[in-house]
Amino acid sequence: MEITMGDMAKFLKQLIPVNIPETYTIKSMFRNISDEEDIRSGVLAFRDFLYRFCDCLIDDNSLCDIPKKGKKKFSDETTFTVEFPFMNNIRSILLNIGQHGILSETGDSLLVNGWEKLSLKRSLNKNSTTKISVPQMIKSMRFLTECGINFDGIDLSMKKPDISKIEAVEVTYPDYPIMLTGWKVLGIAQNELSSRKNDDILLRCDYRVLKNEETEVASILKDYVYPLSAPLQEFVLKLHQHYLDSGMKCNVDLRFLCVHFIYTYKGKAIWRFSTSLHNGYRIILKTKNTSTYTHVTEKFPDYLQEKISKGYGCDRKNGSGHGNCQKGCEGFRFALDESLLDISQELQLWLDSELASMQKKKNGQKIPHGTEV
Repeated sequence: MEITMGDMAKFLKQLIPVNIPETYTIKSMFRNISDEEDIRSGVLAFRDFLYRFCDCLIDDNSLCDIPKKGKKKFSDETTFTVEFPFMNNIRSILLNIGQHGILSETGDSLLVNGWEKLSLKRSLNKNSTTKISVPQMIKSMRFLTECGINFDGIDLSMKKPDISKIEAVEVTYPDYPIMLTGWKVLGIAQNELSSRKNDDILLRCDYRVLKNEETEVASILKDYVYPLSAPLQEFVLKLHQHYLDSGMKCNVDLRFLCVHFIYTYKGKAIWRFSTSLHNGYRIILKTKNTSTYTHVTEKFPDYLQEKISKGYGCDRKNGSGHGNCQKGCEGFRFALDESLLDISQELQLWLDSELASMQKKKNGQKIPHGTEV
């Protein structure tokens, strides 16, 4: 089944924080843009704009960016330039306006000087120097007007506007002008603070990078599990706390259209929660010492024992080229859905046994196969 633009927009909408606090301290680097209260209000307004934007993508049947047919994506990575070129153009325009737009003194417009700045095609590594074509720019800007954004300085009703006459474009959002402040601040944050561990601040409305204090992982995890059922949310949050209490660390990886919560012991990753456009919500166990606690796993349900006995490793590759590896080496994969609740106790016992085995190894104790851990 191919993933459509609407599917992508539905998934993006799930990654946008639901519970943004009304009060938090803003980093000093953003305070020259506006006062803290307006920045916080602007971020909330931009979050609501993103919801509206995603809904427009879902509802517009004329948009037909569909990934190339044929090969299934086993990787969590989404390559916008190939899979969703229209959305890639929109993303670039939003970033350009956020970074280069000059916020008016009244805060009700963003002025972008020059078509060149507006039409720069942006890559995640910030090294792109290509341009969005004029027809694609016009198509993208017309769509953004459907989302409530106005562009003054270009006549979008014309079939072929003369861009050589455009000196500046003024961007407004009449429905809720304070949104422009949030857009500007998050655009600067995207340009200055994004990294490989957090590479899409703007489209996820990641307000946390604006905060002057550290954010607890549990807060990010609560946003991650929000689309799941209440029993699954409880399972995820309890497992998270249990392994922090057991001495593990949790590293958060917020990649473009995918999120990973990676649990490590002494620097070695043992398991993780993940979600991505192509693979959905999963829990992945990278256990390597199962032979030392077979007395535990032999009591598991037959299908789980069979999965363990097969082990994991590099699955066969489907053809050649980027993105074709079936990712078997990443570990034992389970969909994070209601069926997982039936084996939730076994999964925790499995992970407890793996952790105990690793702790004994760290303490220099030799563990014969099948012995108690």
